[in-house]
Amino acid sequence: MRFIGNVIEKLQRHPKRVVFPEGTEPRVLQAARQFQALKLGAPIVLGDPARVKEVAAGLSLPLDGIRVINPATSEELDNFANRLFRLRREKGMRVPEAREAVLQPNYFGTMMVAMHQADGLVSGASHITGSVLRPLFQIIKAAPDITTVSSCMIMEVEDTRFGEDGVLFMADCGVIPDPNVEQLAEIAVTTARLARHMLGVRPRVALLSFSTKGSASNPSVGKMQAATAQARRKAEQLLV
Repeated sequence: MRFIGNVIEKLQRHPKRVVFPEGTEPRVLQAARQFQALKLGAPIVLGDPARVKEVAAGLSLPLDGIRVINPATSEELDNFANRLFRLRREKGMRVPEAREAVLQPNYFGTMMVAMHQADGLVSGASHITGSVLRPLFQIIKAAPDITTVSSCMIMEVEDTRFGEDGVLFMADCGVIPDPNVEQLAEIAVTTARLARHMLGVRPRVALLSFSTKGSASNPSVGKMQAATAQARRKAEQLLV
């Protein structure tokens, strides 16, 4: 686990505050416990403290070093609600609606990141993708030079001949189910930028389709070919 090992070492040198909105999910509590035990930083779980303690007790899991916050009783609730209202009032959101939204763990956790009370957020164990991404789009938003938001999976395999010493960044359509040519090209380039940032190497990028070396003719194949050409032009512009 070379890549993961390097990430762990970096976090141990520079610990981070990570918020886990699904605080009563057993797997999440176990992850928070391991995060703290490995000295990667300060885990924060969201949820009713009594319920969190009940789930932890059932797992024989100590909560030492794990901060538990109940959004409903937090002193930051009004502050976060007002902040969300200011961000969304042009979309028609009112203060009561903003307060109701911030009571939701993913909104509360995202606001903690936006207000620099946490460095990162881990969610999606029991919440659907939309409920995790919606607060991020509304509160944090994409970087100024990014027009297409995408997702990717980082895979580390035993055989180091694959990827970069066994590490592959695999971008998918988790955010945009059917991306067009421009979106595919940007997904390729932004994923390559992430790989370069995390691995410190010049990434090699492949856009995949079901056609092997042009063995089939199909609109989807043509789209991938066009996206590849556009991604190459985008990458060349970044290197200028």
